[in-house]
Amino acid sequence: MVNEIEQLNLNEINALLKNTYNLRDRAIIILFLNTGLFLAELLGLKINSIDWDKKLLKLSGSRARETPLNEQAYEALAKWSKERPDVRCSFFFITTKGKVKKLSGRAIDKLIRKYAKQAGINKRVNAQILRNTFAIRLFSEEISLDKAKTILGITDPQSIDKYIQAAKKPLQKPEIPQPEVVEHVDTRSKLSKLLSKIFPTKPKQAKPLTEIKGPIIPSPSEVIFGRERMIEEIKSSVSKSEDVLLIGPLGIGKTHVLRHIPKLMGPNTLYVASPSPIKNMLTQICDRLDPEWRKHIKARATTKEITDFIIKTKGGEPPLIIIDNLNNLKIPDVDTFLSILENFTIISSTEELKPRLKQIWWKFKQIEVKELTEASAKELIRYLTQNLPISDYELLVTRVLHLSNRLPLAIVDMIHQISHRPVVTSDVIREVYHEAGVKYRDWTAVIVILWGVAIIFRFIALGTHSFEAYILAGFGTAFMMIMRFFAFRMR
Repeated sequence: MVNEIEQLNLNEINALLKNTYNLRDRAIIILFLNTGLFLAELLGLKINSIDWDKKLLKLSGSRARETPLNEQAYEALAKWSKERPDVRCSFFFITTKGKVKKLSGRAIDKLIRKYAKQAGINKRVNAQILRNTFAIRLFSEEISLDKAKTILGITDPQSIDKYIQAAKKPLQKPEIPQPEVVEHVDTRSKLSKLLSKIFPTKPKQAKPLTEIKGPIIPSPSEVIFGRERMIEEIKSSVSKSEDVLLIGPLGIGKTHVLRHIPKLMGPNTLYVASPSPIKNMLTQICDRLDPEWRKHIKARATTKEITDFIIKTKGGEPPLIIIDNLNNLKIPDVDTFLSILENFTIISSTEELKPRLKQIWWKFKQIEVKELTEASAKELIRYLTQNLPISDYELLVTRVLHLSNRLPLAIVDMIHQISHRPVVTSDVIREVYHEAGVKYRDWTAVIVILWGVAIIFRFIALGTHSFEAYILAGFGTAFMMIMRFFAFRMR
């Protein structure tokens, strides 16, 4: 049995970084999380170990290699380099108090523990756990074993297998502690007991808080709420090579579901944010099928040539393609998309079934994505507010459910409106607002009809020589014109 490897989840990573303000310390933590360096390798970094032009780390020693820097790591190192004083010590990470010297391993683990405590992470956090976090996320991606070994600087099969097994294990939905039920010995009089049964006092349900600081982000790779049955339906359709189309309005959670699917289906999936421009989509498919595909076709290949190449090289087990925002597809690109659809299993989404793409829609099994159930919406609210001190939790739940129309994106937006508050009071809750649950009625037709009636009545009054009725109809016409003006201004 493979021992479980300790790692940080996405919310813990965000909390740790949000609570690390010192540029040197932030650069250290980001470097561990983005490159998976060994502690000794980080300690040994010198000012000439960084190739700023190529964005590479040149590591020496028994595991000598070049490690690429992503933008986050590069920016963090660059900011520290500007603050780092020019001293004789050539090590990149140096002390900032007392005699200037390179940092020790104990000092680095101490600063990591300090920021983890400030972030409210209630578990042991050190350099090794940050490296584990990077390694597990690396093996979660579709990457060759040799490349992963090179990046991590390891060759031990047992260590590699541990990371692979940990990457395959899905992260469970974080448990949110439920309020404990405390039983009391009832010492009240019989009369008091009777009155309490007749006039029960509504309790305020206490909500236990986690210690993680900062807004909680519902990462698609980690959690999903209220979509379990839909996920099972999608998996069943994909197993039968059926193409699936999710249909629902903006904010209903289609993208979250699509981004959750690779976690369930494995690495042989490709997520494409939009089918337009069509060449961008085709390029992403080519990159997945053959990273060196540009060597096999001419430089300025047409869309048809790229499509033919994709069909020719798709292989025996082509990837499951996930395409978001299919309603963005352009009419001239329909034939190209149909060619891809005939050769790959596709899961897609759209806000509406536009008639111009009718020939696309009928090829999919259509699944309507509905708003969350009240229970699932409450579960999402509890997850998002697990670290927020709220004075009236029930009031917040009621307001969010009412104004969000139980749309996941609206719920997340509303909770983020209050996530920066030290204490979420009742007044703060009443300020939370979202357009999703606001219903507008179009009174234009009613106003036009009443306006017409007033004009007709005015002509009748003129024909019957009724001066009073004529004046009254004039006031009515003027009133309708004013109402129409303000109605159009408020649209």
